Amino acid sequence: MSSVIDVIMRLDTLAQDVRSAFRNLRRSPGFAALTILTLSVGIGANTAMFSVLNAVILRPAAYPRPAQLMFVSSRFPSLGFNQFWVSPPEYFELTEISRTFSSVGAYVTGEANVSTADRPRRVSTGIVNAELLETLAVPPQAGRWFRRDETRANGPRLVMLSSQLWRSAFASRSDIVGKTIEVDGVQNEVVGIMPPGFDVMDNHVEMWLPLQLNPSNRRNRGNHFLNLIGRVKDGATPAQAQAELAALVANWGERTGAKDHVFTPDGHALQMEPMQEEIVGSARLAIWVLQAAVGFVLLIACANFANLLLARAETRHREFAIRTAIGASRWRLLMQFVSEGCVLALGGGAVGVLLAWAGVRALVAAYPDSLPRAGEIAVDPSVLLFTFIVSLGTGVVFGLAPVLHLTPGGLHSSLKEGGVRGSTSARHGVRRALVVAEVALAVVLVVGAGLMLRTVMNLLNVDPGFDRSRLVTFALDLPLARYAKFENQLQFYQRLFGRLEGIPGVRRVSGMTGLPPNRQVDANDTDIGNYTAPKQGPFENVDYYQRVTQGYFETMGIPIVEGRGFEPSDAIGAPVAIVNETLVRTFWKDRNPIGQQVRQCCGDQIPWLTVVGVAKDVKQGGVDQKTGTELYFLLDQFPRLYPDVQVGGGALNITLRSTVPISTLGTAIEGIVRDVDPSLPVIKLREMDAVFRESLSRPRLLAQLLGGFAGLALFLASIGTYGLLSYLVTERRREIGIRMALGAERAAVLRHIMGQGLRLALFGLAAGLTGAFALTRLMATLLFDVEPNDPATLVAVAAAITSVAALACFIPAQRATRVDPVVVLRDE
Repeated sequence: MSSVIDVIMRLDTLAQDVRSAFRNLRRSPGFAALTILTLSVGIGANTAMFSVLNAVILRPAAYPRPAQLMFVSSRFPSLGFNQFWVSPPEYFELTEISRTFSSVGAYVTGEANVSTADRPRRVSTGIVNAELLETLAVPPQAGRWFRRDETRANGPRLVMLSSQLWRSAFASRSDIVGKTIEVDGVQNEVVGIMPPGFDVMDNHVEMWLPLQLNPSNRRNRGNHFLNLIGRVKDGATPAQAQAELAALVANWGERTGAKDHVFTPDGHALQMEPMQEEIVGSARLAIWVLQAAVGFVLLIACANFANLLLARAETRHREFAIRTAIGASRWRLLMQFVSEGCVLALGGGAVGVLLAWAGVRALVAAYPDSLPRAGEIAVDPSVLLFTFIVSLGTGVVFGLAPVLHLTPGGLHSSLKEGGVRGSTSARHGVRRALVVAEVALAVVLVVGAGLMLRTVMNLLNVDPGFDRSRLVTFALDLPLARYAKFENQLQFYQRLFGRLEGIPGVRRVSGMTGLPPNRQVDANDTDIGNYTAPKQGPFENVDYYQRVTQGYFETMGIPIVEGRGFEPSDAIGAPVAIVNETLVRTFWKDRNPIGQQVRQCCGDQIPWLTVVGVAKDVKQGGVDQKTGTELYFLLDQFPRLYPDVQVGGGALNITLRSTVPISTLGTAIEGIVRDVDPSLPVIKLREMDAVFRESLSRPRLLAQLLGGFAGLALFLASIGTYGLLSYLVTERRREIGIRMALGAERAAVLRHIMGQGLRLALFGLAAGLTGAFALTRLMATLLFDVEPNDPATLVAVAAAITSVAALACFIPAQRATRVDPVVVLRDE
């Protein structure tokens, strides 16, 4: 019973302290507002970034028992590929001999044209087998999964819809399951609707189609295009699955009977990693860097918070002394400090949540594809709990700053001095140390932001190999149901290009299969004439195949550095090809490339092509990546070279060089495409400059966020420096007045005050640069063409910090020079 009474009394005391805190803060609304706003910046930034960290890294993927899901891939170290696809024969062999995976599914991602009631749409697709759906184990919202017999060769034409596509394109029709819809010109039966948020490897899949492989066909072992996801059996561990995989690779041929293109430990091998790790990938380091950055911002805000509380405590020194004299214990005073600190911090947290909510929405809207699992980022209950803990901890820890005023000697002195404020060197030392810490933390952030800014500038200045100015691009995908052969496809594009060239302001039009500067690698085995691969390579494999139409190099502004480009006569002449500079250096560095021959893999029926030109290197796999080998084919030759082949080459990217802006061209382009074939959606109509910028979206996002956080940190640190000097000027007003009365010049007073502030800033600058030397090495992999301790960046940051500190010091120093010694002495 006594323990219950004790708890009730403690709660009552706590309630009294909280009510007292509110009363005290109502008497100082300006102080309360400034403190809450200061903390809201730091807490809001941390809340927003924790929302990202929680959704992307900490929260498990939305599948049953997600820790059992493994992403399985192959690798080709000899070709420079640390992660590669798996061929169908390799996939079926794995499912037959593995004992630690309960199931392994396969999938391919792509895009498809879908006819809807209002307009044709281009949607992202996941082409999957039934085993993948069983592995992921997420039941459909309506209907059913594909069955295994339906995901085998010559299976029926079926489709499953994502919940989002069902709502947006089909108006949430309750009777859609069992109906047919047109996909790439063919009717497919809808058998299911997947639940909201269902996806595979964060590919934003909107439609699911059956992957119809033939298990009995074990030829074409080198035809790699499958992604695999396996589920580890109950009772087994990922480590056991990894060990089994290594054991299988060690004697794959003996286990499967395969004779060629067999997995080996040091050559072509299988590997696995947790699916969530694969989804997050390289974004993990960037997110942790940003979380650390906002942690620095919060620490700076907390230092300002502590300084504000110390300054406020100076005005309440006599109050503390009186309360102590009439019997208040140090514990009661400490609880009062903590209560006021918590009220302020929780208020800052509440405002910070609002700032974070707006910031997260803006971030996801501006960069929807730059962060993995972006659709899951939200200020949810777990984020709110994090914010509450951070706010409460801030209030408790930094709310104790006024404890420095509770020294017995100081309280006794306050009573004898009749309320004149006293101060100790210890308190001033703490406040100066807080300002030094603020500046040091700000320096580290500004250095990091400067390095990322240099990285983005370096990336933007990379020569992509083509002239992206005044270039507009869009894509079309011709369905095989209506354009079965190359000849049909080429006739369509010739008709379309003729119409597009008639648009006023359009100078050239051409097409290409792969859109630089950030396309997926092809890695096609290719016969290279007059070249025999050494044991260690490079092997006869070309990174990028590029099918182009007439005038491609002229339209793109890609120089031909040797030989010639494609000419109209090539359409009916001998088969020809153009290669890039890297391919020449790789395979024919001691030979004249003009006249050499190349041939697509595989088979003697494939014709040899004669190289007639060498094009300047073009960045295809990313502007920050090494240029790969590239082989150009003339699309106009294909109907003659492959007259009986039914091939869907995927989307063709069409480029227009124009003197008019995209806002003028857009309507005309869509109208012409609609006239030529109304069933085709125009895909991603945009300027090539926008394509280039999108390829840099992640480093741009990191630079902008780091820059924003660094700006906040610098602003808060400058406010802290200004606040400390303003307080010191006010406290030393009498001393300054006496000095000036004794003949001190205003310039000397200005130098003296500014010197105090700049010394603190320089101490902070030195500490910050030392910390930056150590910490920026952690972000080395995020940088491009700039060292973590780049001297130019460090010098620029030092100059910027010094300038900001000088401005923060100048304002209170200038105010000190305006002290009238007569007025000060009369007041004293």
